[in-house]
Amino acid sequence: MQVTREPTEIAGIGRRRYLTVLFTDLSGSTQLGDLLQAEHYAAMLGALRALCRDIVPRHGGRIARLQGDGMLAIFGYPDPHEDDGRRAIEAALDLHQAIGRVAVDGSVVRAGTLGLHSGVHAGLVFVSDGDVERGRFELLGSVPNIAFRLADVARRGEIVVSEETLGPQMHFFSLGEREWITPRGRKQALPAYRILGRAALQRRYEARRQRGLAPFVGRQSELSALLAALRGAAGGRPACVAVCGGPGVGKTRLIEEFVRQPELQGWRVLMGHCESYLGAEPLQPFLQMLRGLLGLPLASPGSALPASPVLDALGALGDEGRAARDALARAVPLVQPGTGRLAPAGGGAMTILRDAFDACAALQPLLLVLDDWQWADEASQHTLDALRSLGRPLLVLLAVRSGGDTVLDAGTTALALSPLALPEAQAAMRHLLPRADPFLVAQIHQHAGGNPLFIEELCHIAHDAAERHAPEPSPGGAAWLSALIASRVARLSADQLGLVQAAAVIGNAFPAWLLERLCSIEAGGPQIMRLAELDLIFPAEQPGWLRFKHGVTRDVVYEGIALEQRTALHRRVAEALAPAAGKTPPEEFVETLAYHCGAGALHEDAARYAEWAGDKAAAAAALDRARSQYTAALQALDALEPHTDAQCLRWCAVAEKLGMACVFDPLALGDGLGLFERGLALARAGGSVPAIARAEYWMGYLLYARGIARPSRVHCEASLALAAELGDERLAAQVRATLGQVLHAAGDYARALPLLDSAIDSKRRQRRPGSSVAVGSAYALACKGALLGDQGRFDLADECFAEAMELLGDTPHQVASSVRNWISCCWQWQGRWEEAAAMAETSVGVAERVRSRQLLAMSRALRGHARWVLHGRDDDLQAMRDSIAWIEERRGGLVTSLNYGHLVDACASRGLQAEARRHAARLLLRARQRDHLGQAEGCRALARITGEPARADRWLAQADRAADARGAAHEHAKTALCRAELARAQDRPADAAAWLDRAAAGFERLGMAWHLAQARALRGS
Repeated sequence: MQVTREPTEIAGIGRRRYLTVLFTDLSGSTQLGDLLQAEHYAAMLGALRALCRDIVPRHGGRIARLQGDGMLAIFGYPDPHEDDGRRAIEAALDLHQAIGRVAVDGSVVRAGTLGLHSGVHAGLVFVSDGDVERGRFELLGSVPNIAFRLADVARRGEIVVSEETLGPQMHFFSLGEREWITPRGRKQALPAYRILGRAALQRRYEARRQRGLAPFVGRQSELSALLAALRGAAGGRPACVAVCGGPGVGKTRLIEEFVRQPELQGWRVLMGHCESYLGAEPLQPFLQMLRGLLGLPLASPGSALPASPVLDALGALGDEGRAARDALARAVPLVQPGTGRLAPAGGGAMTILRDAFDACAALQPLLLVLDDWQWADEASQHTLDALRSLGRPLLVLLAVRSGGDTVLDAGTTALALSPLALPEAQAAMRHLLPRADPFLVAQIHQHAGGNPLFIEELCHIAHDAAERHAPEPSPGGAAWLSALIASRVARLSADQLGLVQAAAVIGNAFPAWLLERLCSIEAGGPQIMRLAELDLIFPAEQPGWLRFKHGVTRDVVYEGIALEQRTALHRRVAEALAPAAGKTPPEEFVETLAYHCGAGALHEDAARYAEWAGDKAAAAAALDRARSQYTAALQALDALEPHTDAQCLRWCAVAEKLGMACVFDPLALGDGLGLFERGLALARAGGSVPAIARAEYWMGYLLYARGIARPSRVHCEASLALAAELGDERLAAQVRATLGQVLHAAGDYARALPLLDSAIDSKRRQRRPGSSVAVGSAYALACKGALLGDQGRFDLADECFAEAMELLGDTPHQVASSVRNWISCCWQWQGRWEEAAAMAETSVGVAERVRSRQLLAMSRALRGHARWVLHGRDDDLQAMRDSIAWIEERRGGLVTSLNYGHLVDACASRGLQAEARRHAARLLLRARQRDHLGQAEGCRALARITGEPARADRWLAQADRAADARGAAHEHAKTALCRAELARAQDRPADAAAWLDRAAAGFERLGMAWHLAQARALRGS
């Protein structure tokens, strides 16, 4: 196999590694320095360093640097372990305990005087050999700095660890409250815990439940197989079933769900687990079960063994009970803490255990659960063999990792677990990320490869990102997850590692021939088959392609490759993909070429291919892919030197294409408005008036799409003036349409309507159904229709909507959803709820096809509101909440007051007053930003729940002012109805009748039949 050799294999040159870093420092060292003589201080430091040299290696760590009274240690080098985070914490606990026993003769340092404070963090580190000045190892990157800052946060005697360092292994420790810590010099806070000590041993399942465990989904066939094995074992035929799968696939979770089945009533369930570190000892899982049989708590070395409450009770159960009591009594010494109990017992211990379980199974059927069996010692394996030969009702369940060296006995039934399918994963993610949009759900599932544990962790990462209002989380993993994967990859042979690294550079899924050419192997040969057995690389669904089983694995492997090697491999892939001419690559590989040229520092080629790939994606209406490609093209252009005027104009042209791809999904921009600000600056610097005009336009449009009205209008007006100066009527028509939409969204209908009409008239002369001009016309018509509908001219609005729908035809463009949303909105104003719900339902389908979060959020909110009015179901109210949450998380704002108004009204009608007021606060904030569409509705709802007539009148007056600003006749009629309802409730019948007459007249005049029926029902009540 021929791959580029990693240059870090040369001694002394750095390499990338996933490490856990422990920094510990002596507390109060400055005061101690003032108190102690120099000799005494040196003796104290010598004692501290001796402890470090003794304790850190004991836990698998290596000291990187001892400096003054501080120590920096690393765990995971040269050989990573999946529990390096736990090892670092255990070492820190031992150090903290040991320093408290240090005393220095002849000084004020007595036992108990000294204390440490420590920080632990994990992640990717660039590590190289050190020297006298730098220490044994030089560590570069943010990880050591964060570990140092966490230690700085820790008080005397405290250990502070980042959450991502431990992950599910946090159950080994007693923790303080989860807290967000912003280490000095770091912008983003990270969740962390203060370690209070070691915890009573509990199962990983329980610890994961504390973090927010997803509900049990799928696995019904596997659960049925376990129940069938249970029924067989109940007849006195011992059975052994091994639940097999990779780390995190759900082995323990399936067994836990099985244990809760009603068929287990009458069975005694005993659980034990194997370890590869610290607590690992001969017969460990069976000794844990023995404690369960004896009813004994966990004990620490040196503590007295309490009397067993079980033995006395067994003596009262007749001959079989006494036999069990005697067998267990003989086993008691095996669990005496701190006695070195197994060394003298040897094979006798296995016999004692067999007899104890045999006697207990004679009294009650036994289910023995052995977790992490791949780490079982030889004595445990022999004990299991002995138990399986018993003629008792006994079922043994083993949780075993696949891909290891564990060989299962021929009599063991293997039950292999597959990754979760997308529908199953969606059900799980609804628990962990209840408001996640379907695009994020699909992204997490794909990246996790359906692995439940990976899914859970990525959900936690996404949840934390949403809490911080951070940009959309990158599809990566936490440090503990990276360490788990790195430890598995580290066990590969050199040839296997080179193959996996080459595959990681190519991508998550790739044509098999490309890996063949890069590594000189046969894609269907034994090397690939072995990697499939190890849960790494598999044949993909597409014939002739391969893929990583988990995208997270690919990321970890890729990040661990040295930069020089990675860059060289990317260039080799680009060379293999590009045809001889080098200018016209095969159509299916243009995106791949753009990626590899960019990562291979071939910036000119990367810019060309990425722009080409963006054009291809945009033509296919795959606008999410178009956005990513145009962004990549801009990044490649940024990397070119020098920056000529021509390149700046080219940058502006690509930015304009990016703007086109964001037109109907501004939420996909994240914080990307900065790109368009830069584009405007470059255009101004270049002095090209056409470029400036278009850059001003795109700034205006994207600000409008994010709901930022005032600066949007300023940029649009500047663009319109430049278009007139240039005589560019096409651009002018485009800007007039956008400016009309901006003014429409701001409720300035008097200025918006002539601009929309002008744009529509200009486009009518050149459009055809489905064309780009028709798409723009359709949206302008929809905006005009919504404007007319808001003013109560519903017949004219419907004419605009009909023309817009005719222009759209069967186009798959995102505007098809946006137009339908305006139609649904207008029909809801009129009270045509069934039609509005159906129109919004169609819009949901379009938004899902074109993968637009903005449109999906708006269409689901509109559908939910219409259905809520019709049926009052909780799931429709929740759909409205979720939709606005998607927009809030990405800081969207366009006409969101409409959603807030619906939510205030729905929550108020359900009696959720606190929630209604929260939504009302956001509604009023949007109103101050000139987004008034939902203001009147929200004010009416607040008037209903205030309980004070004077305050209710003020809210209703504000509702009328909001309606006046828009000329919204339908809002005035609804407010009149609300006044009638309140007057009736306040026992003012004359006022109620007058307001009812006014409301009914308005509803009848506007053709609002549903609302008219509501008014008549109130009059007749």
